[in-house]
Amino acid sequence: MGRTVQALCHDIRYLADELAAGSTSPDEKRLAHLSTCCNTLLELLGTSSVPEVFRPSSDDISLSQHERMLLCEHDVIWHWQAQDDALTLSSRWETLYHDNVKPLLLAQWCQKLHPEDRDRVQALCHQAAAIHGLSKIEFRLLDGLGQWRFVRLRMISHDQAGEPGLTGVLSDITHERYRDPVTGLGNSSLLDQLLEDAIGDAPGARHALVKITLVNATLLSESEHFNNTRELEIRIAELLAELLPAGRLMALPDFSYALVTPFHDQKAMARLVEPIQQMLSLPLETHTGRVWLSHVVGVVPFESGSSDDVKALRKQARLTITNASGAGVGGIHYYTDELQTQAARARRGEQLIRAALACDGVLCFLQPIVSVSEGGRVVAFEALMRLRDGEEGIAMPGAFIEAAESTGLIHQLSQQLIDKALHILVDPAFTQRFGRDFVININLSRHQLKDAMLVDDMMRLIHKHGADPRRVNLEITESAVLAEPAVALRNLVRLREHGISIALDDFGSGYSSLSQLCELPLDCIKIDRRFVMDLEREPRKRHVMTSVIDLCRRLEFRVVIEGVEESATLKTVCDMGAEQIQGFIYARPMSSKDVLGRLNATLLPVSLQPASL
Repeated sequence: MGRTVQALCHDIRYLADELAAGSTSPDEKRLAHLSTCCNTLLELLGTSSVPEVFRPSSDDISLSQHERMLLCEHDVIWHWQAQDDALTLSSRWETLYHDNVKPLLLAQWCQKLHPEDRDRVQALCHQAAAIHGLSKIEFRLLDGLGQWRFVRLRMISHDQAGEPGLTGVLSDITHERYRDPVTGLGNSSLLDQLLEDAIGDAPGARHALVKITLVNATLLSESEHFNNTRELEIRIAELLAELLPAGRLMALPDFSYALVTPFHDQKAMARLVEPIQQMLSLPLETHTGRVWLSHVVGVVPFESGSSDDVKALRKQARLTITNASGAGVGGIHYYTDELQTQAARARRGEQLIRAALACDGVLCFLQPIVSVSEGGRVVAFEALMRLRDGEEGIAMPGAFIEAAESTGLIHQLSQQLIDKALHILVDPAFTQRFGRDFVININLSRHQLKDAMLVDDMMRLIHKHGADPRRVNLEITESAVLAEPAVALRNLVRLREHGISIALDDFGSGYSSLSQLCELPLDCIKIDRRFVMDLEREPRKRHVMTSVIDLCRRLEFRVVIEGVEESATLKTVCDMGAEQIQGFIYARPMSSKDVLGRLNATLLPVSLQPASL
């Protein structure tokens, strides 16, 4: 035998790929060589036993022994005679694909292919047999073990004794198309295929897409513990492969891994995932010491025949992992439709913000704070952020604040709001209506409060407008302070040194508010509306409110009661000694134009105001 099977297969692969990548007019010499190789393979296929594994021969192809073995082990001789529709495969087919090699019709063999590929492959074979030249087809087939394989068929047409046909090499390229090159695990393409299979299963069958993400692996891979990212990827893949079904684990980007598995209930899922979590909780030994991995697990249950497609399931898994990462490492998190709602809200919120920043759409609404001890005089306005939504719509904070905080855009929004709020202090129309001593209250977020440039930025804007810093009252919350207490305290002290006053907003909504009264540099306390609700009907709330007002008076803090909406509530808090009120009882938040058009310097409760207000 002049040439080995493996050398012939190599020639066919090389020549077919080279010719396919060349110009439209094929190289006749190489095409003839390719035809000769295929005819030789056809002769081998006709013998009683095809010697498919050889030691490397001393032919003219420069290949290592490993390369020759790979060529032989992953190639099948494929021959189809068009006239009698007879397909013959070499015995390597049985070894590679766990299927017998009895003579088949082309149509029968195509039934082993993926449903989307069957008609295409069969049609291309008939076309190729009728045209002199080479053809190359890629498709998916299901082997005898129930696993999807990706193959490439390189073939050349021939006409022997008036019988047209095709002869060539069937090469397994599963690792090229369905495997991650670093870990050897399945890749995203295989995940899509398995999800597609599960969706197309018997109606009502329950499955789950399980996604595991190692949230600190990227940082660890860049540390002194590992030489490179590849090293850590291989270590993790080896660990996971010991615990999960062979061939079913997929490696995804950013140290994420996936599994498609039958789903019975959450208890069964917990049993499946528990060994993985236990393994991931153990330290990895490296040449420089131990390291610990932090992980999150997201599960997306779904039923076969449901309306969800592969793209939707992958998206749901990403949302679940994102939510799980925000909730903390460990545990199993399940997809719910609420995550879609949250994601849609976040997307819309960010777009609202971007549009508002680009088109001067940050609006400063004002709600008055009234001194009941001065007959209803407006002593301050709280500046409240709104965004322009479309031509005339107004977006409330619930539509964008969360997105503003998570994206960091809160800084730009607040800069524009503060700029417009400070302008109110020097607006001649407001000065004429409300005097020269009313105060503007401005809320600070936790991101702003820990910003090292907060004080400088605030003073720059105050000087820009020529405003009096003593007429600026910054509102903070307990949770904002606790996010970065040392930095927050330093900023608050510096702000007060410039004459700016500080108010603790939503007092009573946290757990440590009393201690904050002693530790923070405060001038004002704003009592949360939750204390005010049903105050006249709940004796315990009245006792607490009375004590808080008395305590703040002793500590020389101004007190503002928020959320007052009813006349009975107003009377109750006034009887307790409250002096400043903010709430719908006097006015809702409104634009500066509406404030000037509708409010006077002194306000009566809404029930006593003229109908025009």
